[in-house]
Amino acid sequence: MSSSAVEAEAPDLVCRLDNVQGMVDALSAVRWKRHQDAVVELSEHGVVLIVEDTGCLQAKVYLQRELFVLYEYHAEGRPRFGVSLGLFVDCLNSFSAPGRSSMIEIQYPGPDMQLLIKSVDSLDACIYAEIRTRIPDTISWDYNFEPAGSTPLTFTVKSAALKEAIDDLEWPGSSIQINLQPDPPCITFKGEGHGDLQISPIM
Repeated sequence: MSSSAVEAEAPDLVCRLDNVQGMVDALSAVRWKRHQDAVVELSEHGVVLIVEDTGCLQAKVYLQRELFVLYEYHAEGRPRFGVSLGLFVDCLNSFSAPGRSSMIEIQYPGPDMQLLIKSVDSLDACIYAEIRTRIPDTISWDYNFEPAGSTPLTFTVKSAALKEAIDDLEWPGSSIQINLQPDPPCITFKGEGHGDLQISPIM
């Protein structure tokens, strides 16, 4: 078999971590409920885990590649996959032994696009786990971002004015659209419920 064929079969990520409990603690900090979905994004810089609750609260956990004793990244772009956060944390807990540091190897993807985890520092036994992953688009998060260019747009507004605008727009069952325009500077909040309401604060 040629070396190019071997490289083509290489997983997107193979990494080893010698502090499983630290990773468990970091992920547990953003685990608000037992049944919670998360999106994992891989890159050459590390691993990002993103969770959201009820469309209004989002949290990210950054695991930089320097935290891993081994970090082999072979993907093009930044692969993303969905996973059950509760299952992921409970699975990692099974590799954590009180009073000793346990080294694990994490690999993605497996043969069926699963997340593979195994212990690598025990001579007596090997713990092995597979976690089924999902395409992130199948996770129902109640928001949609439409990028308008490569330059990020930001704005500053007094919290009282923002709260008043949201309160005025948030009718039962209403979604809120936020449009930012750089030139001339303008931000528009639009809600659709029992009729339409549009608010454009003075910038």
